[in-house]
Amino acid sequence: MKTKQKDIYNNLMENREDRPFVDLLQVLKEGVRPALGCTEPVALGLGVAEAYRHLEGELIGIDIELSPNIYKNGMGVGIPGTDEKGLIFAAGLAIACGDATLGLEVFKNVDDSHVARAKEIIENKDINIRIQDGKGSFYIKAKVVTDQGEGICIIEDNHTNIVLVRVNDEIIFEKERSKDRSNENPLAQLVDITLKDIIEFVEKVPFDDIQFMLEGVRVNMDIARKGLEEGSGAGLGAAMNSLMEEGEIEKDVVTQARILTSAACDARMAGVNMPVMSSAGSGNNGITAIIPTTVVCEQLGYDDEKLARALAFSHLMTSYIKAFIGVLSPICSCAIAAGIGASASITWLMGGTEKQIEGAIKNMIGSISGMICDGAKGGCAFKLSTAASEAIIQAKLARANIFISDFDGIVSSTADLTIRNLGRFCSRGMKDMDKEIIEIMAR
Repeated sequence: MKTKQKDIYNNLMENREDRPFVDLLQVLKEGVRPALGCTEPVALGLGVAEAYRHLEGELIGIDIELSPNIYKNGMGVGIPGTDEKGLIFAAGLAIACGDATLGLEVFKNVDDSHVARAKEIIENKDINIRIQDGKGSFYIKAKVVTDQGEGICIIEDNHTNIVLVRVNDEIIFEKERSKDRSNENPLAQLVDITLKDIIEFVEKVPFDDIQFMLEGVRVNMDIARKGLEEGSGAGLGAAMNSLMEEGEIEKDVVTQARILTSAACDARMAGVNMPVMSSAGSGNNGITAIIPTTVVCEQLGYDDEKLARALAFSHLMTSYIKAFIGVLSPICSCAIAAGIGASASITWLMGGTEKQIEGAIKNMIGSISGMICDGAKGGCAFKLSTAASEAIIQAKLARANIFISDFDGIVSSTADLTIRNLGRFCSRGMKDMDKEIIEIMAR
């Protein structure tokens, strides 16, 4: 271990009792919530709907500023309850039927008449969307103009964190904000915890306190079954299921996890009007964090309490990793952060020791950490499918004491330090990647 890394690790472990208290149960309550549709265009829709609901008069136009990550993730993804895609349509639909009081379910009440109205708005009104760099990794400013004035809503740091609502010169709502938006991350409070803290919490928290984890199983399995039945979107889950039934691929727990994870993502990215349970601000994170862990738990025959604890582990590990790589990052956190979370929780489900759980985490980072985020779209199902299978395979390898070398690339001697290396790789090594991806996608 390099001297500097050793000092960091020793300081973490030796001062565990002196570190600020982090309420991990509250992290779960805030981070594990239902979301309808891909969360970036939905967050844009929330901003537009909130700006518009305080206005009167005839709509003139909409002007939106977005951080690059949100622009990238909203360009080509399906809008829930419709066959339409993209940020422009999300803005029009928010005027047609958006209900800002529903948060990430802002498009819950959409029907065909609203779709027609949204298309009419797009055709006849000015909707301008611009990338606004330098405002942090998560920034939305929605301005709606009517013949009686303008409404403004600003969202920062996460998908539902509205910090300002203003109508003309009247401030309807305002939240105190940091002047420096460059390094904001609502999960930053987790940077001083450790894997050991998460394990202790998962094993000691009263079951009643985390029983709500089980709702995520119902919600995400429901949309997975919908994706299988309809062959939604890219149809990856349904195609893999057919291959399995035809004997072309193995019928085992790994394949089952891949099929269900893919199918849920297929449906979500296609805009199927069903919610998913999110994790750390992302619906696809929630799909990966929940489904593989659930499939393994059911195969092992464990009860609801064991499943709830395993899911809490998966969600907390996902949030812990995103504390370092960012809420939105150049790498695919839906596969990497949530995949690592799933693998760690599956290793724990299988009776793995702390060393084996650490090994699974490092194996996953050594395996899939280079997977980029090139926007939210149907193809995300392929990435989540890979993460789901790898989560189980690496957990099984860790249980057999097969670990990647501590000297391999960004892998270090502990899981905590390896996660920190992953964060550095994202924040410093890939800082210009989003700009290049957006330029490629816009061609």
